[in-house]
Amino acid sequence: MKNIRITTFALLASAVLPVSAQGAQAITWNSSTVLKGEVTIPVGQSITVAPNTKIVVKDGTRITVNGTLNAPAGLSLTGKSWIGLVITGSAVISNFQESGASKSFQVGPNGSLTINGGTVSGIGGASEVEGTLVADTLRYDKGDGGGINSNNGTGSIAISNSVLTGAGRSTGDFFGLYGAKSISLSSSTMTGAHCAFHVLGVENMKLDRDKIYGNSYGFMMYGSSNVGIKTITNTKIQKNNFGFDEGSKSTQNGVIIISHSLISDNNQNLGLYTGKVKITSPLSK
Repeated sequence: MKNIRITTFALLASAVLPVSAQGAQAITWNSSTVLKGEVTIPVGQSITVAPNTKIVVKDGTRITVNGTLNAPAGLSLTGKSWIGLVITGSAVISNFQESGASKSFQVGPNGSLTINGGTVSGIGGASEVEGTLVADTLRYDKGDGGGINSNNGTGSIAISNSVLTGAGRSTGDFFGLYGAKSISLSSSTMTGAHCAFHVLGVENMKLDRDKIYGNSYGFMMYGSSNVGIKTITNTKIQKNNFGFDEGSKSTQNGVIIISHSLISDNNQNLGLYTGKVKITSPLSK
């Protein structure tokens, strides 16, 4: 352990306390690992997580991944009031179980987070993606707050085979895309949000084989880039207060192609004003 520099507490073989590690040696986390305070994985450092590791994170803890975090066979991070994951390096997590964080994750512009299966719940506020998020078979329950935001024009989000849910129509938006590079959602369901999609800026958007229902708005499409490709295919947008809304003629949207999709049984199905939304081969049921 000579390459470990400790800021405040002693580092035991089975415990990680407020710590900054140096060097390229590999460290393993397991169910005996203690995560407390500012926990940082520096650039060049790799952490491997033992199979089915379950860690109760101490209140106030922030886990910053500037290096690499690899959890190939299960990682549970639970607590009552911790800050969450900050990813500026790379993290790959399978069977991820997370609860009690103020934000599930914040992915920086050069960061990458991959989640292969798992559940996120009991989160205080919206996660942020300005780098790359790839998730498959994820259940993300945003509760009363927001889900996932992307603001700076650098974030790429790709989610498949997942359930994205919230506490109801009067709660926060699930996707707040105020400046996203790209979003892809496939074979997934979205329900229980004010807006499933609140869009003020996105370059590329691809939805395929999704079900969007039980929200105040399926889409609040109030602005998107004139560059890039935006398509919605084989998707059902039903039983929302409003299916797909552009807001007004002044909305700055690029071309959006909706094909082989069903927008029906909403209180109001469509609010189209700009001429940029093209609906082809609509489904009747």
